[in-house]
Amino acid sequence: MNRCLLSEIFYSECAGCGITIAPGKYLCRQCLEDLPFVTERCEACGYPLEISSSYCRNCSSNKFFDYLFIPFWYKGVIKEALKNVKFRYGFREINFFKYLTDFIDCNAANYDFITPVPSHFIRKFRRFIHPADIIASNIAKKYSKKRVEILKRRKYTKYQWQLRKNMRHVNVRKAFELREEVKGSKILLVDDIMTTGNTLNECAKLLKRNGASDVDCLVLSKGVFI
Repeated sequence: MNRCLLSEIFYSECAGCGITIAPGKYLCRQCLEDLPFVTERCEACGYPLEISSSYCRNCSSNKFFDYLFIPFWYKGVIKEALKNVKFRYGFREINFFKYLTDFIDCNAANYDFITPVPSHFIRKFRRFIHPADIIASNIAKKYSKKRVEILKRRKYTKYQWQLRKNMRHVNVRKAFELREEVKGSKILLVDDIMTTGNTLNECAKLLKRNGASDVDCLVLSKGVFI
């Protein structure tokens, strides 16, 4: 067996800088240290900020979810990993998302349901891998909880990032329906990226109007300065 083939089997490249790393890894030690962690947030609602605060604009917005857990900014290797999964059929990123679970502390054991924001079946067929599903499953496993799909996307919507900000709430309006009884339940809603938060808010509105007592959101990343 030649050296080139051995390298393919026993070595891998860091997704961040391209240096040789051990098989099964995604990033080198330096790139792991450079992950774009959210370090400042609103103390009241969890919204990521440039400077920590006891209150923020999100607190007074017309929102139905109660609290946000967002560990990373949507940039650098986090951004590339999500783009690879969504648009390039990336399978290597699955283990990376599992690794990132170790950095997420959201007290998930306190929830009745851990559920992902659902994708439309057409998008599921096209994409095969769905980051929100992976993250929700990993969090459920970490906290010894069961992931339950309590929402269904009943209409096909455009990607939120393709739309102007003032059209995003229209795009997801009435896009979801309930699959399980949620009255009196405390729910952790899971997604991969938050921009304006309209998708999360539409899901939370449906859950609250059907009797959910609390709806918190765990989102892997948030667009910077949005």
